Amino acid sequence: MKKFITVFYTVIMTIGLTASVSFANGSGAGIATSPHDFSAEVWNHRAEICRVCHVPHDHGRNDAIGSEGLLWNHQLSSATYLMYAEDTHTNFIDGVADPEPTGVSKLCLGCHDGTVAIDEFDNKVGTPQTTFISAYNAGYQIPGIADVGSDKNLSNTHPISIVYDNVADPNLKPTTAPMGLSGTIADVLDGGKVQCSSCHDVHDHESVANTHLLRVAQTVSQGGSASGLCLTCHIK
Repeated sequence: MKKFITVFYTVIMTIGLTASVSFANGSGAGIATSPHDFSAEVWNHRAEICRVCHVPHDHGRNDAIGSEGLLWNHQLSSATYLMYAEDTHTNFIDGVADPEPTGVSKLCLGCHDGTVAIDEFDNKVGTPQTTFISAYNAGYQIPGIADVGSDKNLSNTHPISIVYDNVADPNLKPTTAPMGLSGTIADVLDGGKVQCSSCHDVHDHESVANTHLLRVAQTVSQGGSASGLCLTCHIK
């Protein structure tokens, strides 16, 4: 990720069509009433918060869903992706990047790449639904993810599914550096890799209020410093 300080624009949240501006962002107060609380939606047949993404028992559903871990309950995207390192930026990356999204990022893309309906979960898994993020609120589909050939385009977003290697790249801070309320950089890596959840707190527990679930404020108006999130990891 040498010389690369682009803001992590990969957004992993959704909001309702009628949501207010304040609801569009997190509050830092936990999952209830957060942008990932869909308990009041008409398509949420059990009116639960957690069940849209997680379930304590898989009820014999397809192992391709449950095997992703975290008791996952939502349909996964079957798309293939053009990753950051596969575009024109290979020389700017020092960490080893996966050829396709992995870990938590794979789960986030189940809604945010726009190919899977938000309401395709639980007993609706495998049955096509109609509430896609592009119609629900297009602002929370990953920017610039339009098709490139047969792939979804992630080449213009911050690298995900990439090893955070501050030895190979001396312009990265050590993993012991603080990461807002989330502990250290090491605490927000997924198996040593940068994923969507490294910058965004999907459960809105450790995020900065009135941001897109950011773990560190990115602007002065958010209560932080200019490019504060970028400079949490990047030495510039």
